[in-house]
Amino acid sequence: MANLQSVAPPAGVRIGGWLSIPDPLVVEIVGRTGYDWVGIDLQHGAWDLELAFRGIQLLDVLGVPVLVRVSEDDLSLIPRVLDQGASGVVIAMVSGPDLVHSAIKRARYQPEGLRSYGGQRYGMRVEPADVAEIRPAIYAMIEDRRGLASINEIAHVPGLAGLHVGPVDLGLGIGVGKDRSRPAFGEALATIVAAGHAAGLPVALHAVKAGEAARSVELGFDELVLTADVEVLRANLRDDLAAARRASAIAPVATSAAATS
Repeated sequence: MANLQSVAPPAGVRIGGWLSIPDPLVVEIVGRTGYDWVGIDLQHGAWDLELAFRGIQLLDVLGVPVLVRVSEDDLSLIPRVLDQGASGVVIAMVSGPDLVHSAIKRARYQPEGLRSYGGQRYGMRVEPADVAEIRPAIYAMIEDRRGLASINEIAHVPGLAGLHVGPVDLGLGIGVGKDRSRPAFGEALATIVAAGHAAGLPVALHAVKAGEAARSVELGFDELVLTADVEVLRANLRDDLAAARRASAIAPVATSAAATS
C-alpha cells in the first residue's frame, strides 16, 4: 500500500488526479503523470469492482497512493478496496458524524474496528507486526446541506483523515446550482475550510481546473483534485478539433497540377 505521505511534495498544496475511465492504459498514463495521489471513482465512474481492483494494483505497483470514492450506501466496499492496496477511501455525500464513525470502523482491523483480515496480497507490502496499528485514511466528502449543517461534528470524529468538497453537488444542495460566483457558495466553502482547519484536518476541493488553482489555494484549500480524466479528454479533443477547423478554414487551398494544366 503506497502511503499518502510517501510521495508528498516537500511543501505546498497537494494535487490529486481523478480516474473515471476504467482502462489500464489510462490508469498508467495518469499514474505516471506525477500527481501526489490518484482517485478511482466507484461512485460515478464506469468502474466495476474487478476493474477497480486492477487499477488499484497498477497504481500501487507504480508507487502512487490511491484513494477510492464510494457512495454513502456502499460502505461494505471499504475493506475490499483496502485489501487490494488502496491507501484510503473517500465517502461521498457525508451527512453526519455517524456515517464517518461507521466508515472508520469498517476500515480498521479488530479490536478497534470491524474489518476482517484478507490475505490475498499477503507479503506484497510491509505491514506492522500488529495489523491493528494500520490506519487507512478515511475522508468525508461534504456535498449537501446536511453535511454543511453538521460540519463541525463531522470534522471532529476521531480518526478522520480529512475533508473533501464536491462543488457541483454542494452548489445544487444549497440552492445556487452551478454558479460558483454566488456569495452563498463562497460562504459554504469558507465554513468547510474553517471547520477542517479547526480540527487539524486538510481540506480538498474537487473538480478544479488548472486556471482555478491559485484562487482555490487563496480560499484555504490544502489539496486540489484536478478535472477528471474523462473531462480532460473531452475538453482537449473539442479544443483540438475547433483549432483544426479554424486553421483549415483560413489555410490556402492547394491547387493540383492537373487542374492548372
